[in-house]
Amino acid sequence: MCEILKVQRAKAVEILFRREEKIQKHFLNIEENQAVCCPNQEHAAWFWLPPTVVDKPPKTGHNVRYKGITVGKSPGDVRRENYGKKIRRHFSKIGFAYLAGSIVIYAVRFLAAMVGKKIVPGVMADANGSFILLMLTMYGISMPFMGWLVSRIPAQKIEERKMTAGQWIIAFLMCYGLMYAGNLIGTALTFGIGMVKGTGVDNPLVSTVMQLNPWVTFIIAVLIAPTAEELLFRKLLTERIVKYGELAAVLASGLFFGLFHGNLNQFSYAFLLGLFLGFIYVKTGKLRYTIGLHMAINFIGSSLGTWMLRVTGYMDTMEKLTEFLNTKNLEVLADLGNGIVGMFIFGSYASLILMMAGAGLILTWLNRKKFVCCAPEEKVASLGKKKAAVMIGNPGILLYGAFWIGIMIWQLLQ
Repeated sequence: MCEILKVQRAKAVEILFRREEKIQKHFLNIEENQAVCCPNQEHAAWFWLPPTVVDKPPKTGHNVRYKGITVGKSPGDVRRENYGKKIRRHFSKIGFAYLAGSIVIYAVRFLAAMVGKKIVPGVMADANGSFILLMLTMYGISMPFMGWLVSRIPAQKIEERKMTAGQWIIAFLMCYGLMYAGNLIGTALTFGIGMVKGTGVDNPLVSTVMQLNPWVTFIIAVLIAPTAEELLFRKLLTERIVKYGELAAVLASGLFFGLFHGNLNQFSYAFLLGLFLGFIYVKTGKLRYTIGLHMAINFIGSSLGTWMLRVTGYMDTMEKLTEFLNTKNLEVLADLGNGIVGMFIFGSYASLILMMAGAGLILTWLNRKKFVCCAPEEKVASLGKKKAAVMIGNPGILLYGAFWIGIMIWQLLQ
């Protein structure tokens, strides 16, 4: 009987070492594939890479059993479990850094509003003055603090690659198309929620921007915000995640950026915008490309759009048209005639924007197969399906998401 047990245990140990040898060969294959994965991107038709083929890793993490005898986990399994814990801690630190920065943003904003009302009540009573004060505290104090927290976490620099002017223009069209589609999705969602709750859900961005001086909107929304946000959510964030896979870095860029806007109206398009800009950054490693794209998007959406509404008198004309339809007053109809030219100009502008968004969506669809992310390093690939659970299922990431989802729910209930 003892001899039989010895033979069975020997066979089980043999199976264990065979599996370990298979895993080691898999690592070597990944290293060979990754050696040619990401360089020489300029030779591609676009700035995207061709797909990388990596075999699936063998199943790991289970005890080896042979005829009822348990030998135990292989050394490779133990190393992968320890590495999974290391990744979980790394992502948790990232989540806590952005969470702490988000809390500081609200705390500083609250203190600035309280102090401003006592020291400079006239400034706080003015829409432009209060907006400038709150934004200066946010971009001058809170977000630099957030950036400092994130910068303390180890990072991996992304290799820099060039984009041509033509590639940047095509990227802009695609970016704007995705943003426009996301805006429609957000509007539809908030409209549906408003129908359920019985009151409309306001877009805080629209109501704020319409009250501001155009130059205030331009300086803050077009110049300051894109620079600060690209630094935080593209460079600092993706460089701390890209070693775990370009896809993980791109998804984190979109999710963190979308949640940071704090309302459902903006989350939908900010998420898609963050995904696209994150992809551009991990493929080029140059922040000026994404800052330029972000500035162009904000200029059309926040600055140029509101300026066109004011100059053409479109909103006033629409109010008069609604009044005439309700009252059938001919005097209102006479005033309405003065705004026909403005409505035509704004309608032409809106048509141009719609065509540009449509062209961007078509380009995105035609180039969909070029959106390819390089495989992560072999240690991450060996985790298999556990990668997502390790990267998301940690206190820092979960609490950051819970914080901003809570803010969005609160905004919807107002």
